[in-house]
Amino acid sequence: MMFESRASQRGLSVVLAGWFTATLVSQHPHRVFDRLRQFDRIGAIPNWRFFAPLPAQHDYVVLYRTIGEDGEVSPWRRPEEGRTHRWSAAVWSPGRRHTKAALMVCGQISGMLSTAGGEQVRRTAQYRVLRAYIRQEVLTRARGRERPLASFQFLVAKSGGHDHRVRPRFLFASPVIPLRDEAK
Repeated sequence: MMFESRASQRGLSVVLAGWFTATLVSQHPHRVFDRLRQFDRIGAIPNWRFFAPLPAQHDYVVLYRTIGEDGEVSPWRRPEEGRTHRWSAAVWSPGRRHTKAALMVCGQISGMLSTAGGEQVRRTAQYRVLRAYIRQEVLTRARGRERPLASFQFLVAKSGGHDHRVRPRFLFASPVIPLRDEAK
C-alpha cells in the first residue's frame, strides 16, 4: 500500500513538473515554443506572456498650455507634471486612474482622426472628456496664482515613450478654450 502511494506521488510530481515546464517554455516570445500547445486539447497550458504578441511601440502624450488674461502663453506641459508621488503609489495610486483614462481617450481620438477630421473629433464625447480633464488640471494649478488665466489649449501627440530616437508625432490640437465658457 505504501509503495502505491509513493508511486502515485511520484507520478503526480512528474505530471506537475512537466506541466510547469511546458507552461514556462511556452511563455517564450518566439513562436516556435507555441508548438507545445498543439498537444494541449483542454487549454491546460496558459499564455502568460508579459508582452502582447504585438506590443505597443508608442505612448500617447497629452500636453496643454495656458493663456493668461494679459496674453502671456505658458510653455507646453503634461498634466501631473512636477507633482511628487509617495512611495506607496507603486502599489496603490487611485489618482492615476484619471491619467490612464485620459490616455485611453487619446488612443480613441487617434483612431477617429484616421477616419474623420479634427472638426468631427471636437463633436465627440471623447473630446469633451479630455477637455474637461485638462480644464480641471488647469483650474487646480491656477489656485493661488497671481495672474488670472483666460484660456487653455491642449494637444495629443504620439511618442516613442522611453525610446528618444522616435520623434513625437502631433496628432490633434484643440482650439483655444476659454476657461469661463463651461457651456461648450
